[in-house]
Amino acid sequence: MRSIWHAVGQFGQGKGSSSPSSSSRRSSAATLLPFDEDPRRRSSPTRRLRAPRLRRVTAWLLLIDLAIILFLVWLVQPLIVLLRRNEELFSPHVTLSNDTLAGLDEAGQRRIPRILHQTTATDDIPEKWVKSQQSCKDTYRDFEYKLWTDQRARDFLEQEYPWFVETWDSYDFPIQRADSIRYFVLHHYGGIYLDMDTICHAPFPLHQIDSGTMEHRALFESTLPTGITNDFMVSTARHPAFAGAIAKLPLFYSFTRFWARLEPYCAIMLSSGPLFLSLVVKDYLLELPSLPSATVQVIASARLRPYITDLESSTWHRKDTQALMWLGQRPWSWFLMGALGVVVGAYLVNLALLACFRAVRKVPAVSAGSKLAKLI
Repeated sequence: MRSIWHAVGQFGQGKGSSSPSSSSRRSSAATLLPFDEDPRRRSSPTRRLRAPRLRRVTAWLLLIDLAIILFLVWLVQPLIVLLRRNEELFSPHVTLSNDTLAGLDEAGQRRIPRILHQTTATDDIPEKWVKSQQSCKDTYRDFEYKLWTDQRARDFLEQEYPWFVETWDSYDFPIQRADSIRYFVLHHYGGIYLDMDTICHAPFPLHQIDSGTMEHRALFESTLPTGITNDFMVSTARHPAFAGAIAKLPLFYSFTRFWARLEPYCAIMLSSGPLFLSLVVKDYLLELPSLPSATVQVIASARLRPYITDLESSTWHRKDTQALMWLGQRPWSWFLMGALGVVVGAYLVNLALLACFRAVRKVPAVSAGSKLAKLI
């Protein structure tokens, strides 16, 4: 930052330097004058103007820096809230009974439809997912099974949610379509969603969470460092949390589309992945009169182990994923890196602004010189 303030000082001084001849003339003239009449002891107009000009430039730079910092804080404020209030919003509080027959409901009392949803690119299932898919189909043999290929998903969207087709077609990565369609089908049909790389051991006891008088209820799996994941989800149809999710998908995509190719992992997580889901569910929960809410429940990964095993194949991960996942396990490092980014960004912005100030200041001088040349 020293170079910035040095440049500000030079800008405030203007053309204060003198030629050697003029300096010597002032020195010789000074020897002929009394001490109290020495011109060097008097304040020149340039010296009187130097301090106000310097203060004005400094004030403008500080105001611009403050505006940039406030804008960045506003931009990341949802992430700050997510980290600060994670315990309140997404603390796992669901416990399951070992007695799988306890409280078994009748079909007429069910609010969560017995539908199993999964997604894949085509009907040609990759070899590594054949066994896991079959294990879930066998485990949930009493459920309606819906396999959403890209084509079936697009046909469904054209019929039920045509306003989203343009965004669907514009996605840069296939995983964004796989992420988004699961929110739409759970909103439309309800049921349970499982990733294709999930091995099913036993039916999840839906009847233990599908009780009470609440019209809507959803279950999510907690994840680290904050929020919830989207590889296991349970919901009633038309749940307000999923209504908010599908409504905000185009907005989050428009925010990430311009830099998605530069930073794929962050763009995917924020535009449609678990971070996106955590942010929109956070917004839904904060609008409720009290927390925790029975409409959104969270379960720890350890409590799901008797029912499912996630193979975590992560087929969509790219080169940037490992470094960012390392940072993800240290959430407060985000703020340290963010602060460093703000300092570096402010430094570069200040240098650019000083260059603009100098350019604007030179324009009148050049114009006056050109006019004088024409007169001569």
